[in-house]
Amino acid sequence: MSKVQANEINYDLHSLGWKAFQSLCSTIVSEIWGQTVQTFFDSRDGGRDGAFNGNWVNKNGEAYSGTFTVQCKHSVKNDSLIKISDLSSELEKARRLAKKGLADNYFLFSNSKLTGVNDEAIRHEFEKIPEIKNCIIFGGERISQIIRESKRLRMLVPRIYGLGDLSQIMDERAYEQAHEIISSLGDDLNKFIITDAYRQSTKALIEHGFVILLGEPMCGKSTIAAALSMGSLDEWGCSTIKVRNADEFVRHFNPREKQLFWVDDAFGPTQIDIGSAIEWSKTFPHVNAAIRCGAKVIFTSRDYVYRAAKPYLKESALPVMKESQVVIHVEKLSKDEREQILYNHIKLGNQTIAYKEKIKPFLSGVASDKNFSPEIARRLGSSFFTNKLSISAIELTNYVQKPLSMLCEIINTMDNSSRSALALVFMRGGNLPCPVTTTVEEEKAISRIGGTVGSAIQGLESLNGSILINSIKEGGYSWSFKHPTIRDAFAEVVASNPDLMDIYLTGAPLDKLFSEISCGNVKLKGVSVIVPATQYHIVIDKISRFDTKQWTNKSSLYRFLSYRCDKKFLEQFLISFPDFLSKLHVRSYLYADSDINVLSRLHEFKLLPDSIRVDAVSKIKELAIETPDSGFLRDNVTLLISESEMRDILQTIKEDLIPYLKDVISDWESNYDREDEPDAYFYELQSALKDYKDAFETCEESQIYIDSALKRIDETINDLSYDYHSKHTDDIWSDRDEVISRENDVDIRSIFDDVDS
Repeated sequence: MSKVQANEINYDLHSLGWKAFQSLCSTIVSEIWGQTVQTFFDSRDGGRDGAFNGNWVNKNGEAYSGTFTVQCKHSVKNDSLIKISDLSSELEKARRLAKKGLADNYFLFSNSKLTGVNDEAIRHEFEKIPEIKNCIIFGGERISQIIRESKRLRMLVPRIYGLGDLSQIMDERAYEQAHEIISSLGDDLNKFIITDAYRQSTKALIEHGFVILLGEPMCGKSTIAAALSMGSLDEWGCSTIKVRNADEFVRHFNPREKQLFWVDDAFGPTQIDIGSAIEWSKTFPHVNAAIRCGAKVIFTSRDYVYRAAKPYLKESALPVMKESQVVIHVEKLSKDEREQILYNHIKLGNQTIAYKEKIKPFLSGVASDKNFSPEIARRLGSSFFTNKLSISAIELTNYVQKPLSMLCEIINTMDNSSRSALALVFMRGGNLPCPVTTTVEEEKAISRIGGTVGSAIQGLESLNGSILINSIKEGGYSWSFKHPTIRDAFAEVVASNPDLMDIYLTGAPLDKLFSEISCGNVKLKGVSVIVPATQYHIVIDKISRFDTKQWTNKSSLYRFLSYRCDKKFLEQFLISFPDFLSKLHVRSYLYADSDINVLSRLHEFKLLPDSIRVDAVSKIKELAIETPDSGFLRDNVTLLISESEMRDILQTIKEDLIPYLKDVISDWESNYDREDEPDAYFYELQSALKDYKDAFETCEESQIYIDSALKRIDETINDLSYDYHSKHTDDIWSDRDEVISRENDVDIRSIFDDVDS
């Protein structure tokens, strides 16, 4: 695998802004050189942006000792040269510091270019000060060299990836993967700043091999995940794989490769996808085994989606889930973090100088608003989202505090081609492959909006980078929403307009509807569209043409009926499909069985004949012994079971299963094929026995049997694991030092001073 030479790499350090540049230099000194730096800011810096006391040896073996002063000189000009005439104030401050014994060694960092002649002249002037022993200057080229040579620095400051040519710092394979990650973010990565959430995430990934990023919409989860992925790709040379579901995770995992898996919106993008939560729960033992083999895993989820998914997740199969949660509270972002986020988006956005000058006095107030988020900052930096914004304190407060209503207004005032483009992406579930092809139903839908296929394609291009983004996924380009909240806003527009809802229900593929809508208000948080009873017939008609012979189609339909439909819809559905009940069957495992969920839902609404319910309970009793399957103890299944039936099931387990657990374990061990990870193979049995232990907590004899069985399972797993791991894995990850977080001192000079320059 060839390595591209990086002799002429150029980082756009001028675009960082004075404060971010100062932070970069502080990171170089503290994290890369191993010095503990005391940082100062502007009006209180006394002529020092940083200071430390001790010893430093450069890569040539030259040693320096004593007091060190670090000063940063940032220029917003791309091709500026630093010369002695630019440093008159710095010279005066250096004289004062030197007399106090604070500058035995004077380090000057600048993003400007440094010529050999100017380097000599500057060092000469500073070293004429008697107390200064050494003056060392780091110009833009030398700082770029440090960045190029340090993978660790790039991981600690991932914004760097957006400032230079990736092909010059990564091999060809890594470059292709990095390009895919960056294309999914547009230009957001070069605006990324280091927050406490990023530091916690990095620490969790290094220590546990896993992190789940939780937070409200617009808090920056995906951006942090992308930054972690870029850093892991660069630092550890791992293959970065963005998977969409549990099946892809299992299919792509290879214990002989360094791998990082990124799972965005793991349990559903805007509302819980129960099927996805169940599938991930079943896969957690495999995830745990992958982490033990050295893989790194990143999950993201909206916080309310994760809370809704928790009842369906067996977190005991993935212990690091609890240890590696990083909850991103936007309201807890520090003042410095908020202002730096807003600064980057305004400074590097596509707004005019006039706009920046006009909004500049209000930026501190915007950043301090309790409703501020990184996505709000992005929109304020984009002319697309602000072309009708009147710059005033009141208007900006409304803009920040009512982001969804502002987006809805933007969508409602779009031209037909732009709305047609959004409709196409929305009807494809947020992912429209390129080149764009449309169905007859989709063409009818966009024609009713007033568009055509041609105008919709033009609309896609016009919205690229603002509302939509065209990015690489699995080797091919596709259109998606720039941010999930844009999808939320379009859904609200659709839901408020009966004509558009009809278009959506008619044109959208049914498998997409199953994850977007509810028929009636079933109190499921995050549902994109609530379909009224007057339009149930449209959904039922589409179901009549749906191929449920495919297992995935049948499973998605049953989940839809179980969780997204009210009683009135289910009544109409049973009338339309009179033989549906005869197709329902109970099977293991109950927690993953979509049929049992439908039966429970129908029974809840008194739509299930009792004869079918009794047959289902009989099968549940059988599975509780033979599998054994403890899923009947879950709340949604207990709805089906009467108190007397529950007592009968438990008594049968107590008499016919628990005394014979030794034989059950022997059967499981004899059926082990030695290709599965032992922990994963025995997980379901362990889980069932632990549930039974809780169910029989007052029966001492049962407790003894179960404890003995669990101990034997642990011993069996240990015996089998030795053979499994010696066969399948090598230690492919080197230990990494913990990332050291540093506290930022309070800033006195406004960060927004040069936002309009």
